Amino acid sequence: MTFDGQPQQSAPAGWYPDPAGSASLRYFDGGHWTQHISPVQFAPPTPWNQPVYPVPAPPVGSDPHDAMHWMLPIGRTGQSIAAGYLGLFGLFIWPAAPFAIGFGVWALAASKRTGLHGRGRAIFGIVTGVVGTLIGASVLVITVMRGY
Repeated sequence: MTFDGQPQQSAPAGWYPDPAGSASLRYFDGGHWTQHISPVQFAPPTPWNQPVYPVPAPPVGSDPHDAMHWMLPIGRTGQSIAAGYLGLFGLFIWPAAPFAIGFGVWALAASKRTGLHGRGRAIFGIVTGVVGTLIGASVLVITVMRGY
């Protein structure tokens, strides 16, 4: 339709605002305006940038671009969280380090099976677990060698 009320060639048949200027709808059959008028007011269209249905906000930290994603353990396996903390503590409390390795391997398998995140924390747990185990073994060997 054009602004002067004349239909365009590609306008499909349907109800449109009355080109005569009344506050009703008039039926266009695809070729010309008919005498059929609907007294029903049409609802104003939703703005183009507003969804027509409510969209729930994603949980905090669910988007990798969100800073909280890297701080909160959302969407990660429990094994990967445990592996990360055990690996970190295993650097200073060396008996915890071998457990970090075990939890890290378990976390990698769980992440692959479930599709959840956490591979980075699992790898961190394995690496720091190995380092903590080496530190602990070194301290143990030096202690035994010195005869303490």
